[in-house]
Amino acid sequence: MDNFDIKNLIKDDERREESRLSRSATLFVETVSAAPGSLDGAEVVSCKTLDFSANGLQVKMDTPLTAGAIHQMTLEFPNSDEKFELTGEVRWVRLSSSGSGYVAGIMLFNSEGTEIIDWKLAIANWLSD
Repeated sequence: MDNFDIKNLIKDDERREESRLSRSATLFVETVSAAPGSLDGAEVVSCKTLDFSANGLQVKMDTPLTAGAIHQMTLEFPNSDEKFELTGEVRWVRLSSSGSGYVAGIMLFNSEGTEIIDWKLAIANWLSD
């Protein structure tokens, strides 16, 4: 087996370049924005985090997101006032290994109007604990 084949066998977890935290949170993903002046609200999908880092999230959901889509998101931690407004791109979506639901990887953007700086500071604090 050559190096190319070996690299393809490495799991996603082993290719990650940053430390990841396994902490439960709820991610609300706005899949369809409300039209300006409309009384209709935005469409939002709720997901649970499996793990996350300063630049990404891995989530489990019942309804699959679309790979390549960019979404506004709100990440909330249970029993806490911690909440982060973020923007990210869905990088991949797979059927969950349990066969029930889906797992997705989301890359966070450094975007104005989000709380990405606060998010990265929070990650740094959690990693230092």
